[in-house]
Order: sequence, then structure tokens, then C-alpha cells
Amino acid sequence: MKFLSKFIFILIIFLIVDYVSTNLFINKLNLFNHFYPQLKHRISDENYHHSFDKNINTYDTWGLFKYKFITNSLGFKDSKNREITKKSFKNKRIIINGDSFTEGIGYKYEDTFVGKLDEKLSQSNIEIFNAAVASQSPILYYKKIKHLIESEKIKFDSLIVFLDISDIPDEFYYSSMSNTSSKEGINKLHDIVANYLLKNFSSILFFNIIIEKLDEKKRYLEKKYYASKEFSMNFFLVQKKDVALFKAIKVKRGNWTHDDFFWKKHGREGRKLAEFYLDQLSNLCKKNNVDLSLIIYPWPSQIYYNLESIKHRLFWKNWSIKNNIKFYDLFEYFDEQDKIKTINKYFIEGDIHWNKKGHEYIYNILMKTYFSDF
Repeated sequence: MKFLSKFIFILIIFLIVDYVSTNLFINKLNLFNHFYPQLKHRISDENYHHSFDKNINTYDTWGLFKYKFITNSLGFKDSKNREITKKSFKNKRIIINGDSFTEGIGYKYEDTFVGKLDEKLSQSNIEIFNAAVASQSPILYYKKIKHLIESEKIKFDSLIVFLDISDIPDEFYYSSMSNTSSKEGINKLHDIVANYLLKNFSSILFFNIIIEKLDEKKRYLEKKYYASKEFSMNFFLVQKKDVALFKAIKVKRGNWTHDDFFWKKHGREGRKLAEFYLDQLSNLCKKNNVDLSLIIYPWPSQIYYNLESIKHRLFWKNWSIKNNIKFYDLFEYFDEQDKIKTINKYFIEGDIHWNKKGHEYIYNILMKTYFSDF
């Protein structure tokens, strides 16, 4: 009992000293923000769930990438802070919407395909805006465009929606959110407490970093093991590039297109919801004389396994025909002989998102197809 009392006393003294020294000296090094960057420009939105703050000029991070992040007065990713007028004074105004692929996560605006289109088409007196935000899906595409048209009174001529494979499970989970408010409250409280401890106690911060690094190493070894099985290789011969490829082609949220388990879990219902909200978006566009186009594209898994994805490609092609909407299937542009070379060339290593060459490639495809007459 005496030992326990002594231990508690020493622990309290240690934490007091830690707290004082952290706040007086160590916090000047800004270690918390270095290890846990606060992405305050990514905000919740009462109209369409989440967005970017307006006219901000900051940095964003994605994995090992740190890049310049700027938005305009609509909260759209842009090359500079600027006020967007309700009515365009250009020949044409086009809004492009989508999720993290279209947002261009990992890269500054100028290095994304939307930024490249913007720079090129501005020479023809055409405005291009990027309304995309990571983890958006059809319900949010519809709500955002409806808000822009009806509340913000923004006038534009065309809307291009990049429908991502993950939009389908996202639709399913957004529809379930009304049942998770108490859980979200608990998670927020947990985050507040955790952040307070990490900011004010250096010992807890360093301990947490060590645990995370060990966990990262453990997950890497697990991925290496599964990569050895997937590629029929000796575990000790598996290299970093093999693990990266495995990570890129084995993302569960994209498996509903070809895995019956995930199709039943969230694919079937998610696609039904996506169809419903894209129907609503289509009707909204027709009502407001906005030309709507739909674009789909593959993840590394669809490229590697050469998946035809009838549940996705054929379905949205037929939907577009039925609704008299321009449809562009970019799967065909990634159907090359050397699958691994294609993935390494156009995607971030160990990731599903396009790299700089990938964005350049998408830009060139769009210039030859959608913008061929501009």
C-alpha cells in the first residue's frame, strides 16, 4: 500500500513538472503540430456536411506530402484567394465536382488536372472551378450544387461530376449517419481529451509517437506478409515496391465492384442511393439549364485485376443514356498491357490517388475528349 501511495505521489509530481516544462519551454518547438498537423481549413458545413474554409492560404498534408493549399470565396480549392462573382463575365463557366481524386489530394492546385484545365482554358475566356472535396459522394454533390444555385445564386453553364468508386460505400454510410450521433459525440469528446493531453504533456506525446511508429512497423510487416502471399513470393524477398503495390490494389472500399461480400454489405444499397441523388442532380441541372456530364475512372485494383466491373461501368453508362447525359468512361485509358507499370506511372506509391503524371494524364484525356471543341 505504501509503495502504491509513493508511486502515485511520484507520478503526480512527474506530471506536474511535465506540464509546466511543456507549456513553458517545449511547446515553443511546436512538436504537436509537427507530428499532428491541424487541418483547420477542412470544416463541417451545415448545408452539405463538409467543405473547405473560404479564402484560406495554408498548407495541407497527405501522407508524406505537404503542399500549398488555397481556396476562393466559395471555399473551392484554387490558385489564389479571390472573390467569385455570382454571374460570370467569361464566355463559359464550368464547375467540376468529385471527391479526393478531383480535389487533387496531395498536390497544390496548379499540379492537379483541374488546375491545369483552369490555366489552359482561361486563355479561351472559360472559367473552371473545382468544387471537389475528399469524401464527397452523390448526396453531397446534389446538396452542394443545389445550395450554389438556389442559395448562393451562382450562375454557371456546365457541371462535370467525377464519380469515384468509393462514392458508393460513402453513400451507404452517409445514409446511416442519423443513427450514429451519440457515437460521434463520444468520438469528439475522446479527440478533445486526447489533444489536450498530447499538447500539454510531452511524455504522453512522445509515448504516443513511439507507439504509433511501432504500430506502423507492425502494419508494414503484416502488409509484407500478405503481399508475399498475393504475389507468391518469399517473404524475405518482398521489397518496398511490392508492399506499395499490394497496398494500392487491396483497398476494401473499392471491392464492392467485384466482391460479392462487399456488394451485399454496402454496394447494392449504396449504388441505389447514388442513383437517386444523381437523378435529383440531373433534374436540378435540367431545370436550371446546366449541362451535366458524368465521368468514371478506375482504381489500381481495377487496373491490376483487369476488372470489367459490370456493376459500375455498364450501370452508369446505361444511366447516362437513360438521362441523356454525356458519359465518359476513363477505364479504357488505363487498359494497358503492363498493369504494374501503369499503376506506378500514374498513381502515388502505395496509394489509390493520382500522382503528378496521373493528373497530367487526366488533363490530356479531357482536353482530347470533353474539351476537344473548346
